[in-house]
Amino acid sequence: MITLSYLEFYSGIGGWGYALESACRSIGRASSAKMTVQHEQKKPKLTNRSADRDDGTKFHSLNITAQLLAAYDHSDLCNSVFMHNHTNYDDSTTKSLKPRQTPIEKITQKELESHAAAIWCMSPPCQPHTRQHSNQHKERDDPRSKSFLHLCNMLSIIDEDKLPCLILLENVVGFETDWVGLDSEKTTINTNSSFAEWRKVLSLRQYEVAHFHLDPTHIGLPNNRPRYYCVAYRRGSLKRKKDLLRNDRDQLGSLLSTEISDHIFSRENLNQKPVIQNETSLVDFNNCESNVMSQIREFLDLDLKSDTNTTNKDDLLMEKKKQLQIPEKVQRSSSSWCFDIITPHHECSSCFTHSYGKFIKGTGSILYDGPLRSDNEDGKGKSMPSIDKFRLSSPEERNFDEDWSKDINWDYMRYLSGTEIARLMGFPVGAELADRTRTFSFPSNCTMKQQWKLLGNSLNVQVAARVAVIGIYGILNDMV
Repeated sequence: MITLSYLEFYSGIGGWGYALESACRSIGRASSAKMTVQHEQKKPKLTNRSADRDDGTKFHSLNITAQLLAAYDHSDLCNSVFMHNHTNYDDSTTKSLKPRQTPIEKITQKELESHAAAIWCMSPPCQPHTRQHSNQHKERDDPRSKSFLHLCNMLSIIDEDKLPCLILLENVVGFETDWVGLDSEKTTINTNSSFAEWRKVLSLRQYEVAHFHLDPTHIGLPNNRPRYYCVAYRRGSLKRKKDLLRNDRDQLGSLLSTEISDHIFSRENLNQKPVIQNETSLVDFNNCESNVMSQIREFLDLDLKSDTNTTNKDDLLMEKKKQLQIPEKVQRSSSSWCFDIITPHHECSSCFTHSYGKFIKGTGSILYDGPLRSDNEDGKGKSMPSIDKFRLSSPEERNFDEDWSKDINWDYMRYLSGTEIARLMGFPVGAELADRTRTFSFPSNCTMKQQWKLLGNSLNVQVAARVAVIGIYGILNDMV
């Protein structure tokens, strides 16, 4: 068994933990499939008489797991959801999994070295790096950057044997452009930015680094959420953490290849612009996964179907539907035409932010679950909106039309629920999942608006899992 211990900074609702668990399962499945193929290739050709015989060979997939050592987040709401999803343990273990509310900028070197975690994962505050931030070039002076800069400093002074083998980071697209000066043509290096500090410490501690721009639509999830990801690992570092490795070392040689990672990872050259990888770099590491685009209907709550009969006895369901209604004053608002409207048949939705349900423009899609007419149905169902009416387009491509909602019955329009958005963001919602999968849910006292806010500040679990697979392969390669 290989146990990869990890720390989750800015833990929120635990997205990185779910991503690491998914990555470990994916690598396990890939190892089992590869060993089966290699065995079949080595088997002697059988005669017709013996072709149906089973040689009795049993294959065991690479047993790799992720173990949480500590999580850090200051939010009571985030921590309540995090703990709710870590309750499948005895009381003593559950207590240790409560996120620590110590400000990250006050975590000591001694505490981090005492963990000696194999993996650090984090999603630092994105606000200093967003397009809405008027002083983006001064993001390092933003108080919200303080904690991340502290982690950079800790990485620069931690004892070499206590450094994480692998670091995984997610942030908004734009985080990685803070290193460039205001004059984009000259691309002068801003050595005072958070990103420049990040690259500097990764270079100092000799990490192999890969940068990515990825979106859930790249892996078949119908939601736009473009994000920057960074994967950094230290060659040979896992060999020094012998307590993490048991008896699976012999399987690694047949599973991994250093050639796969060499064309993606490199040491940071601080005098050059970082090379940003895209989704094509994921193929070699995630070739067992399907990227066929799914429709929105596959992510919807069954109890919210528009044709579901609801009785007065279904108090919880009635309350849930009430929370998802579009308020009448919002319907009449002059800005309501800015809504991103999708149907169950769509294969994309807009990015959900923490302001979903609070503002209209650019905060996430709402759902029309009523009858539709096809564009080729001339003269039929004129009172029904066409599918093309809800084609997603960027705000700058839209033209205001005061009659835009004339054909729409608002009774069929609603916000998406927290669990529906969670599915779109790759969280393992639902008891129908595999036994080994730790599922995700919200506590009963977590309101819909709170769920929206939490998810808007989280990450896409399945995209993060694909990134984690690449990083884990990197550190396991050194064990061959």
